Amino acid sequence: MNLFEPRTSYQFRAVNQFASHTISPKKILFLTYRFPYPLSGGDRLKSYHLLRHLSSISDVDLIALDEWGSATHENLQHIKKFASTVTVVPFSKNVAIKNVALSLLSRTPAEMAWYYSAQMQEVVDLALASKRYDLVVCFFVRTAEYVKNFTDAPKLLIAEDSRLLADERGSEKFSFSADYFVRKMDAIKLRKYEPQIASQFDLVTFVAESDRARILQEDPTLRTNILTNGVDIDTYKFFEGQKANTILFAGHLGIYHNRLMAERILTRIFPMIRMHSPDTNLVIAGKDPSPALAKLVAETAGASLHGNVEALIPYYQSAKLFIHPQEVGAGIQNKLLECMALGTPVITTEIGASGVDGVINHQHLIVCDTDVEFAEAAISLLGDSPEQHRLARNARNLIEQRYTWDTIFAVLDELIGGIIPDYFVKSSTEEKKRRTNDSY
Repeated sequence: MNLFEPRTSYQFRAVNQFASHTISPKKILFLTYRFPYPLSGGDRLKSYHLLRHLSSISDVDLIALDEWGSATHENLQHIKKFASTVTVVPFSKNVAIKNVALSLLSRTPAEMAWYYSAQMQEVVDLALASKRYDLVVCFFVRTAEYVKNFTDAPKLLIAEDSRLLADERGSEKFSFSADYFVRKMDAIKLRKYEPQIASQFDLVTFVAESDRARILQEDPTLRTNILTNGVDIDTYKFFEGQKANTILFAGHLGIYHNRLMAERILTRIFPMIRMHSPDTNLVIAGKDPSPALAKLVAETAGASLHGNVEALIPYYQSAKLFIHPQEVGAGIQNKLLECMALGTPVITTEIGASGVDGVINHQHLIVCDTDVEFAEAAISLLGDSPEQHRLARNARNLIEQRYTWDTIFAVLDELIGGIIPDYFVKSSTEEKKRRTNDSY
């Protein structure tokens, strides 16, 4: 058994194709709380693309906590095409529940307790003791705990959003329930925890300025920057084909803020649209819809539910509008970027639009607040309106200018060079990048 491998985890080592080079590529330890493949969910999408890019310029060891049981043999084979080593630590829900219960009487936020695994800590400690790394990358603050005391190499925390901001917004909207009290307590704890853990890193990145600004309110001395999300514009091509008279909402329907949006559309927004335009239909699509949501859809005239669909692109393409009345959450919504890339006009809230840098109301999308505003905006865009086409084309142009993965990778390289000035010295990295790309 490999020293790097705990008894119940799985490790796969790719062949090092560059051992003959006189200058070895830099070495990175990359930690994530979910196995980054398949590409479903914004967090896995981002971690996958960053891992793929970093592996093209460095030797990357991946350690992943497998919350959703995604590390099948086929998925592992895909990741090990470019990662130097892949170590997967099984996630125990029973342990997570126990950790959360214990955290209620401590200073640790429940969310961080949920994702803490003593087994993953052991694997990380062994990796750091066994190899000298040039950089440690933590994807999401949920993995920061594992290396908070490590000081032998620069550390980059790709925090994505501010969990403090997310829980502050969430606790304002939750009803008095167990979820409400956990989020309320976490918001209080995160005011100290989040800036304190961030201070242990050489750089912390966020996807949106609002998230960055919130943590800087707590500690203005933190070294932070923006590393937003990207879209594969070759996959999400601008669509100019026939569209149905349909309004769409899509997302992971088991997540609270998505469920909240779906319920708001079904009960308050869509009925007003339907009164004015009785031939317009509503499609709710996404993973893990609850029985309560399914019942609500069935009771709503003109609405249909498409649960656990394999791909959302056909739904984005066929819809005339995407409605996204976000009230809670933080960061950036990948589904908005994907809609904008495909040319499906978006109607969202100020919170929803705040994560998309460069977006201008009524130029790239429409920002609304009240239910009446949402209904009126939707009605104005139904049909073959020039405004619909103008918004679609402007949105696509913004994606091409700011949100391609190549643009994101260039920013990431610049940030790494800022914390490690000699990281991109002339070496074998260009050859490795060429060979890695050839393997796709």
